[in-house]
Amino acid sequence: MNIADIILQIVNDSHVPMAHEVFGDPGLDAVFKVMETVKTLYRHIELERINGQIIVFQVVGRDNVRERSHPVGPPVDFAGLANQSLNNLCFEIADDGRPYIRPLGGATPEELAERAVVYIYERAREEFLAGSRRKLVKRYDTSTLSQFSVPTFSSLRDALQKFSYENVRESTCYIFRQAWHDPNRLFFKAKPESLMRNSLVQFLSNRLGGEYDIWPEQNVNEKNPVDIRVQTRFQVNRLMLVEIKWMGDSVDDNGHVTAKHRDNRAQSGAGQLANYLDEQRRSAPSHVIQGYYVIIDGRRRSLPSNATAEMYISRENGFHYETQEIEFDPAPHLTRNDFDPPYRMFARPVCND
Repeated sequence: MNIADIILQIVNDSHVPMAHEVFGDPGLDAVFKVMETVKTLYRHIELERINGQIIVFQVVGRDNVRERSHPVGPPVDFAGLANQSLNNLCFEIADDGRPYIRPLGGATPEELAERAVVYIYERAREEFLAGSRRKLVKRYDTSTLSQFSVPTFSSLRDALQKFSYENVRESTCYIFRQAWHDPNRLFFKAKPESLMRNSLVQFLSNRLGGEYDIWPEQNVNEKNPVDIRVQTRFQVNRLMLVEIKWMGDSVDDNGHVTAKHRDNRAQSGAGQLANYLDEQRRSAPSHVIQGYYVIIDGRRRSLPSNATAEMYISRENGFHYETQEIEFDPAPHLTRNDFDPPYRMFARPVCND
């Protein structure tokens, strides 16, 4: 099959010919207007936060004569929906070409389709209805929940997971490696946060490419900076805040312990990021904001009170915390839709067995 045949097959399999066959030219106008509205909507809201259905429709009429539409209230401002809890959205595109919120009441999408082109989204399943016919939207891009949206948050999630096992797990990043006090990776240097942040900034800049802007230490209020802020260039209303905390023991240049961070440290960081998200939402209410909490885990069991360059520990003690997850209480990632599950990244030591 040549490229022309493939394109023809895609067009024939789409919902556009169906709308034209059922309603004629007005149906063709309506289906393109519905698609345009859906794409605009998805630039302002995040589909993974939607509960229930999204319905967008435009009345066409059975006899190819547009029925007059008189929605109640002002047209909807999609930007105002950015950080709301959203359930079962329904919009009608009126005669003025603008979308209005339309409570369905007892009507069904099938009943609407008797005189309208109807789009339905639910749990990554999309379809168009026209008259008595319906057509699924084929999934050509499986990385996104809708074929009318662009994935944003998932790209950063993938990058963080790769950073964990490519850079942190064996300390292969040259910047991250400098955070260790000793070559066997038992103790961190005192205050290693900036090295960890710089390592992640470099990694994200390389992996996410030119479509994302990566900024280290960005203020969310007058006093407090979040470690990293990420913003997409193709959807400028998406903001991603990354907060980094570390766990383990740190020592000064003389090998004396300066800090021992355990679960309490991780818990305080979760609360800190939750506060940053609230602050950012107040200052940028039309942005869709998501938080990512990175925990660099360098905990070791049975470490002495000081460090030497020649020090080793057993594999049993060195890897004791590798599979020990952190119990959060409160747990923002379980109660909020803007807080990703924490990314705990265990940094392995060099052991003597």
